[in-house]
Amino acid sequence: MMLGAGSTFWGNSIFILPQNSILLDSEWIPQSTKLLPFFLTIFGAFFAYFVNVLFASTTYKLKITKFGRMVYLFLNKRWLFDKVYNEFIAKPIMSFGYNISFKTLDKGTFEILGPYGISTSIQEWIKQLRKLQSGFLYHYALIMLIGITFFISMIGLWDILSYWVDNRLYFLFIVSFLFINYFERESELA
Repeated sequence: MMLGAGSTFWGNSIFILPQNSILLDSEWIPQSTKLLPFFLTIFGAFFAYFVNVLFASTTYKLKITKFGRMVYLFLNKRWLFDKVYNEFIAKPIMSFGYNISFKTLDKGTFEILGPYGISTSIQEWIKQLRKLQSGFLYHYALIMLIGITFFISMIGLWDILSYWVDNRLYFLFIVSFLFINYFERESELA
């Protein structure tokens, strides 16, 4: 109902470029090819049952012959495929996943640019804004007037300002501000 070439269930929500339509070709492979894994699984289960249960005595007799013992000893030796795989493939990938992906990206960069960095920056802004408070009403009115003037000027003059100010600079400013606040806070805690 949900998948396949004739289904309209997903509509246009998943768009695939025409040059990437290799999955569409898998719809028209022969049925025997699609069922081959199922039949090989059934064959393997029956073969294992026959060799290990019905013909167990024949299998044992084959194993105690000279040829059977050579085959058994060859297949039973430890060829260290698992050790090579673990030492040269699995451990480096796991180390990369922990040290680079988890510690550096998740706990480092994403944390600084994400929740911790934003909360630290807001706390620093509040500390700076707290210094501006004097308790006089005319100081608050002046700050509000300056803020409103600034925001209205930014909105009204955006067409003129956009020629000199690139939007990507705002992103760089925010990121650098988060990093600066993070490292200042870390140096205060140390």
